[in-house]
Amino acid sequence: MTQRQWAGHVFVGMSVDGMIARANDDIDWLTGDAAGDAENPDESGFTEFMASVDHMVMGRSTYDIVRAMDEWFYGDTPVMVLSTTLQVDDPRIRIIRSLDEAVSALDNDGARKVYVDGGRTVRTFLAAGMISTLTLTHLPILIGEGKPLFGALPGDVRLRLDGVKSLGGGAVQTRYSVL
Repeated sequence: MTQRQWAGHVFVGMSVDGMIARANDDIDWLTGDAAGDAENPDESGFTEFMASVDHMVMGRSTYDIVRAMDEWFYGDTPVMVLSTTLQVDDPRIRIIRSLDEAVSALDNDGARKVYVDGGRTVRTFLAAGMISTLTLTHLPILIGEGKPLFGALPGDVRLRLDGVKSLGGGAVQTRYSVL
C-alpha cells in the first residue's frame, strides 16, 4: 500500500457552542455583525491559508451555502464536492460520490495540502485519520441549536495546541495538530 502524499486541513468559523450553521443552514451570525473583524479574511488568516492549499473537498450543504453567495472564495483551487445526489453543471467544482473516490482523486491529482470543509465531511475525514490540522475560529455568540462541527467519532482524537490568537470583535482562533 502506498503512503498518502497529502494531508487534510480544517479552517472553520463556529459559534462558541460549536455550531457551524443554524439548523436551516443559515450562517447569518457568521457573516453578519457577530463576525466583526473575524470576518476579515486577512485578519483571520484565511487568505494565507487558501494560498497554501492545492485542493479542497467540501460537503454538499457547504457547497449549497457558498454557491448562493456573491463571491467564490476559493479562486482557482480545485474544489471537489462530496455528494451522492448533487446534479449541477458548475465548472468550478468536481462532484465526487464517496470518501474512497475523494481519496483516489486527491492521490491521482498529486494533492499535498487539502482544505476539508463542512461538518459531515470534516467528521468523515477526521474519523478516517485524514486530518492533520484544525484551525477553529470561535465567534462570540451562542446560537443554541444548529449544525455542530463535531459529532460521534470511532475513538478519541488527541490534539496538540499549536497556537491561540485573539481576533477583532472578541473572536478567538485556536490551531491544533492532530496527533
